[in-house]
Amino acid sequence: MRTARDAGLPLIRIAPVDKSDHTTIASIADLVVTAAARGEALGLSATITVPQYLDRLAPVLADAALGNAALLAATDPDGAVLGTAQWTRSPYPTRRFLAELDRVVVAPSARGQGVGQALIDAIVTHARAADIELLVLEARGNNHGAIALYERNGFQYAGALRNVVAIGPARHDMVLMSRDLGRPPGLDLLGDLPAGDGASLPRGVFQGRDWQRTERLLLCVPTPQVADAYFAIHGDPATNVHNPAGPVRDPAAVPPVLEVWQRHWREEGYGYWVVRDPQDGRVLGFAGVRPPLQDDEVFLNLYYRFRPDAWGKGYATEAGRAAIAMAAKVAPGLPVVALIRPKNAPSLRVAERLGLRLEGEVERQLGTYLKYSVVPTL
Repeated sequence: MRTARDAGLPLIRIAPVDKSDHTTIASIADLVVTAAARGEALGLSATITVPQYLDRLAPVLADAALGNAALLAATDPDGAVLGTAQWTRSPYPTRRFLAELDRVVVAPSARGQGVGQALIDAIVTHARAADIELLVLEARGNNHGAIALYERNGFQYAGALRNVVAIGPARHDMVLMSRDLGRPPGLDLLGDLPAGDGASLPRGVFQGRDWQRTERLLLCVPTPQVADAYFAIHGDPATNVHNPAGPVRDPAAVPPVLEVWQRHWREEGYGYWVVRDPQDGRVLGFAGVRPPLQDDEVFLNLYYRFRPDAWGKGYATEAGRAAIAMAAKVAPGLPVVALIRPKNAPSLRVAERLGLRLEGEVERQLGTYLKYSVVPTL
């Protein structure tokens, strides 16, 4: 519940409506039906009646009793309804964290007092408490005032269906908007990557804008969302046995590294990948080529590091082949170099399987490395 003090409004109360509060429900129906008759962009016929709208509210109130929706009312001290808004959880089992914001209506006499803003704030708070991660809404394309209000509240343009809203002989756009309310920790946000259940590719397609497929792997441009996986792998002592710097100990050190990787992809079009299992999207490791951050020589550093349960399956070799092929395209004639600690036998075997040849020992700040190198060709 929001009060006048919470919203900064004089004596206005905003709270969810219980299905037993027939008086408030009837007032909400009257408010919305009157607004529809004025031609407001609510997705309703201008001739809808109060009984018809009450029928529409019945399933919302039933869902609200189960925690899957909420109907909010903004009322004055006398209980008069000044505004309303509602959210409803998606009925699809795979989208239960998604909800639609709908029917934000404010009485003409209460406009300009921040009632609409307070209703949206209350909706966000209520939906977030119900474990909603993403709020979506539809706005008529000509309703620029509402669109601006939603934008001020963190809703972003998500697309539009052109000329699909019929008002007499006229047709208007339907604008789609969304606001992320926060994701629980541990999620792997795969977006449109071709991974996991239901993934498919057109025949003969093996590469997209931010990913490419090998026989068993999905190689992806890094995003901030892989920070947890990066820390889990690079912070594991088992993956750092041969690393004189030791494991990463501070999760806060990870985002700057990923930003450097992303910037190189944006500016140069290649770099280090996130290596995923296309069957479930799980991060297996990281691999790729890019220039070293600090070195007098001009070469591309070959890098691969995988989680322990992915060892021994040839993933590093498979990702390494793709990295060397990428190097041949983006930097022809430039050597690809792997600097490996002398006792790191598994990494040495990968370099040899990839066709790199030992050129000798080199000294770096953290000790002695064996330098393996190859100049890839197309």
